[in-house]
Amino acid sequence: MYKELRKKAKKKVEAKVAFYTCIIVFSFTTIILLMLSFYLPAISFWLRLPIPIFIMVLGILYLAAFGYNAKGALSENWQEEEIEKEMIKLYQQQKAQLPPLKELSETEILELKELERLKKKWGSEEEYV
Repeated sequence: MYKELRKKAKKKVEAKVAFYTCIIVFSFTTIILLMLSFYLPAISFWLRLPIPIFIMVLGILYLAAFGYNAKGALSENWQEEEIEKEMIKLYQQQKAQLPPLKELSETEILELKELERLKKKWGSEEEYV
């Protein structure tokens, strides 16, 4: 299972790298073609012809690398997923900002001691919620 997931993830990452590489190559090529088309106006049409093809190829590579979300950005599922992502980010930020144990109040420390006492009483190491 792990190897299959890793293989799929690696394939996705390689597709994204290929997309970014093509963006860089196509950008430089487009700039050179545009400069040549202004320098040589007689053949400017032929020099500008590959640019829309580059754009179409980038579109196809984008869909291959990042996928196509048929639901769109306005669907409720997408909004819920974005809310969950933001909640996770905020939770991680708050977790990083928690004070060290020395700065906890006496009641918070007592609650921790009560939890330790209950763990010993029940004799297991699982979480208690």
